[in-house]
Amino acid sequence: MNNQWTLTQFLRLSLNILCLTASVNAVAQTPPDTSLCTAKGYTVGFFNGVWNTNTQDGALSGLNALKALIGDTHKAEPVEYTLFYNNTGSTVGATGAQDVAEVFIQRALEFDASGELGKRFEYLWEAASDGDKPFFTRLWNTFAAEASIIDGLYSAIVTKSMAGWSLLLSDPPTSVNYAEHRLQLESLAAEGQKLLLVAHSQGNLFVNPAFDFVKPKVGSASVAVVHIAPASVTLRGEWLLADIDIVINGLRTQGVGSVPAINLFLPTSRSDLSGHTLNGTYLDATRSGRARVLSMSQTALDGLQSPTAIASRGFFTATLTWNGSGDVDLHTFEPTGRHVYYQSLAGNSGFLDVDNTVANGPEHYYATCDATKIETGVYRFGINNYSSATGRTATLQISFAQGGQPLTKQLDVGPELGSSGNASPIPVVIVTVSKDTNGKFVAVAN
Repeated sequence: MNNQWTLTQFLRLSLNILCLTASVNAVAQTPPDTSLCTAKGYTVGFFNGVWNTNTQDGALSGLNALKALIGDTHKAEPVEYTLFYNNTGSTVGATGAQDVAEVFIQRALEFDASGELGKRFEYLWEAASDGDKPFFTRLWNTFAAEASIIDGLYSAIVTKSMAGWSLLLSDPPTSVNYAEHRLQLESLAAEGQKLLLVAHSQGNLFVNPAFDFVKPKVGSASVAVVHIAPASVTLRGEWLLADIDIVINGLRTQGVGSVPAINLFLPTSRSDLSGHTLNGTYLDATRSGRARVLSMSQTALDGLQSPTAIASRGFFTATLTWNGSGDVDLHTFEPTGRHVYYQSLAGNSGFLDVDNTVANGPEHYYATCDATKIETGVYRFGINNYSSATGRTATLQISFAQGGQPLTKQLDVGPELGSSGNASPIPVVIVTVSKDTNGKFVAVAN
């Protein structure tokens, strides 16, 4: 009896030990989550409009509304959201826009009887996008027309719609705005993200050149556009325009076919009498526009394929481009003093994984996503005109895995210095990595 009881107890004890060992092994085989970055997948980029999202807070509300609608995953892959902010106006009313549209269409018809130019409102914004040149020069470069015709357009805008023009372009887009968008796309494309670009209102005039810029880099199967309340007939994807949108349809009264056809019919609502705002009309939970935006977005996401990645994702990344030929080098000095550049690609915390020596860039540095390896402290970024880039303008952008607006800076590349400039590149940006009170890593650029 005693021996039988001991044997039973021994068997039970052995079984318990086996179960405990299996449990311990199962836990041990699951490593702790030390990644500071999400996996590759989709990025939804939002190009904000003017009338209701002309501040970053307003634009972010639109971005957050799209995130709540589309969700964090698609086909079991993560979906990230980023804002392609534009500041095309301060306090803008529809009347000012319609005045400008009327003048633009009338004058365009004077030298383009087909009316096609009158439909291309983005030309008007391109004409105002370079803050370094006088307005008359911008018009000339944009239209490349006879001086007398340009003079007529210029005079008409100045004399007839000064109020509307000044309101609409009180804070016009500059070359920096376009450079910011392009560098965001450059970095996402290099990292192999599938891209869905969603634009509302005036944002549609920015999404078209953005699409045209990134499409050759990733291929037509890796980027798609959804237009909401587009202010131009020029489209790069599916669109949605409500019959009650008095802002966009008001433009139609200035020229037949000057905006896309109405394809959404909605009842009016006191919550948005303009029928135009993103959250108040097109994403209103009580009306059908919201479901249509979701359907268009999901269909676009379904058709996307991953582009070939040439760079890695990082806790933060630094992407450098320049406007032409030549070799401009990106230099990174990590907190412990490690110098990462073309002769030393690997640092203690990050890597230079793209080094362009011919033209335009990009050059790309990424900080590790491994929380056990990243260094806290100050990362210093600089550039050096190694060869043949004198007179070029460099653009450096810092973007973050935890979200938030990228920091973009433009500067002259300086004189050609060759390897003698390696030790003291032109300083551009610093990034400070620290831990907050909850032990979470945080990166801030300035």
